[in-house]
Amino acid sequence: MLKFRLYFAVFIISSYCISHSQNNDGLSIETRAYLFHIVKKSPILERNIGKAFDYTGPIVKFPDGKLNYDSIELIIINEPSLLIIRNNLIATSPNGLIAEATNKTAIWELCKQIQLVLDRKNKENTPLIDAYLDHFFDSIPKNIIRGKIYDELLNPSTSPILQTSLSLNDRITLLDLIGIKDKLEQKQVLDAQNYAINKTIKNRSFYIYKLLGGVATDFENILFACGDGSYTTGLLEERDKDEYGEWNKGLPKAIGLFPYDIVLVGGKKKELKAKRICSRNLSTVGNDKLTQIHFDVWGYNSSKQTTVVIERNNQQYHLFGSEKTRFLSPDSTFSKGITFQRIINDLDDLTFKALKNSVEGKDGFNEQIKNVQKEISETSAKIGEEEANYSILDSHDYVTKKKPSRKMRRFKRKHKNGGPVNILPTTKSRRVARSKKQTELVDLYEKYDELVALEEELIEDRIPILEEYTSKKKLLDAYRKKMGENWVAYTTKDGLYTYADGTTFDLYTQELTIPATKDEENIEIRLISIPEDFEGESSDEVMLHISKTDAQPYYDSDFQLKLEDRFDPDKFNFTQTIFSPADSTILSLIFQEYKKNELPFKIQLQANGIGLWNGEVIIRDDKQKEINGYPGETVDEKTNARLSQEFKRLRSSNLFIKIDRELTIKVNSFTDPVISNLDLEGLKLTEIAEEYVLSKNELLSAMRCISLIYKLKEELTNQATKHLNQSDSKKFIDKLDDAIQKSKVQVGKTSVRIKDFKR
Repeated sequence: MLKFRLYFAVFIISSYCISHSQNNDGLSIETRAYLFHIVKKSPILERNIGKAFDYTGPIVKFPDGKLNYDSIELIIINEPSLLIIRNNLIATSPNGLIAEATNKTAIWELCKQIQLVLDRKNKENTPLIDAYLDHFFDSIPKNIIRGKIYDELLNPSTSPILQTSLSLNDRITLLDLIGIKDKLEQKQVLDAQNYAINKTIKNRSFYIYKLLGGVATDFENILFACGDGSYTTGLLEERDKDEYGEWNKGLPKAIGLFPYDIVLVGGKKKELKAKRICSRNLSTVGNDKLTQIHFDVWGYNSSKQTTVVIERNNQQYHLFGSEKTRFLSPDSTFSKGITFQRIINDLDDLTFKALKNSVEGKDGFNEQIKNVQKEISETSAKIGEEEANYSILDSHDYVTKKKPSRKMRRFKRKHKNGGPVNILPTTKSRRVARSKKQTELVDLYEKYDELVALEEELIEDRIPILEEYTSKKKLLDAYRKKMGENWVAYTTKDGLYTYADGTTFDLYTQELTIPATKDEENIEIRLISIPEDFEGESSDEVMLHISKTDAQPYYDSDFQLKLEDRFDPDKFNFTQTIFSPADSTILSLIFQEYKKNELPFKIQLQANGIGLWNGEVIIRDDKQKEINGYPGETVDEKTNARLSQEFKRLRSSNLFIKIDRELTIKVNSFTDPVISNLDLEGLKLTEIAEEYVLSKNELLSAMRCISLIYKLKEELTNQATKHLNQSDSKKFIDKLDDAIQKSKVQVGKTSVRIKDFKR
């Protein structure tokens, strides 16, 4: 990198860092101001994390009354104290939306630093460019970086890797101009650039993500694109417009930073082609955590439906673009324009079925050839019979025509799309047969020759049709495979799509959440660029940002109560209070949201029995292995202390409340592995224990869940009378009680109705 820095020294007089631009969260004030800008400009970000940005400065508007965020951004830069970013609020926001905001910020930072280089200015450090070029030169084959090529790759005026607004095809043209003409070497340069961009943006995004309060141990940030590589509508609309079609000056134009999957095609004269359908392989995080995949479409064409396919366990979840916004959803409705399913249907209905009928149909080539071959076989057999019957023939050869008769050719043209051959060829010998029998034999020879000629002609005519049929079948099979044929069914309510396997997609956060699993599972995400038609070589560009994060279930709850070792041994009654005076805000929010929407209640009770620490969180021990007693004199003091602490951690119960489309209440409970002495007979639990084969520890954790949910009901009932009028209060209490009475306690794979437990 020394040569790079010396090269820029020709253009750059000095380099310094503006110390006042730094804030105690590690971000420059320029970055903080831009982050505020993009959050406020994006409806999806503003709706979910806008509450975390507190701007107290003057409001600047355009003549039409809309806010001028470009000007507000400058005001914040000049007076940093006008903006406060509350990381504690961001931390409870959906992970994917934090990742989206930080990805856009990282792209903006890189674009800004590259622009400083292009303008031959350097008013601040350019660490992202340094990292980007380090990754690029580390991954490119060294034989390419030779002589002037190295200098040209670093020259701001000619370098294709320092252009943020050029299409793929334009960058390939630049590679030619700077002397990299070999197509394989061009591909290697572009592949190295793709790697460097993704690594640089991922690292910077994750850094900002953590500074803002985001929590994740498994973080992926992926940029990729597909299409024909030209400057088409998808790119023109890329980030110049916001979700409502309004011009958006504040967001970076970064089409030159989105990596394409590039392949070499052709024989001796190779060409570079961008894939129209590309994919990325990920995996669920496992370890009993949620996997959250967030989607953010950049290149977008309102006349062609953006299509994303996620495949897991040989089943597919489909996301389709809306006509009016960049938002994806499982709803494929797209009344105007072109969809990929339409491309498949047109290929099948307009071309493939006709070709298949011509080849394999009732009157197709295969049937015609089969019928002719049958007649050839029959004619050959008759010739053998006649030759056996008539042993003396004229010594002169009888010559038959090599081509089918005119009548036969007219029949073939009339039935060119198929039809059984049911007409016999006419016979004209060059000699007059000496007898009727000889004439019959000559006719058979001529018929045989004509049938053989017809077979050859049919086979020859079939070749181009069969080639096209095979090609279209291969294309149709590939398209269908990319779309998948095992679509996971879903239900929808208020923008939340719930798939049959428990996976969800939230329209308002663009987040696909895969339920927690113990082991990792492979995921393939496919991005599909839509061509004009199935014959078309060109297809419009689409660019996508994907983030993947891990999350503990209910990490984004509005209220969490975590209890460790709060119950006496073998006891389950909870006599403490759930809400403290500090929880007045969440209580007010619960009743405010209820008054607005009369939210339905969703009660989830999870009795886990014996818990197991997996290194990050407590999970249910599937083996439910019990021990006779606590550590004592049989172990040393240090081991005893360690085990005692571990057992204490396992004696855990939690209560979560989340306000969204429903008012969801989740209670779970764990015990340590020591055998419980719970009095099943006295609690009238013997029947349940025997019917569902449950241990005392499992029933103990169930009773603790029940105790917590009834304690919560008691406190919410008291609060309802303070926050709601008498009528609304009664509705709230009745609704809550009804939800509890209908709930079940989940114990492993077994569920027991709460009302079956005697209280």
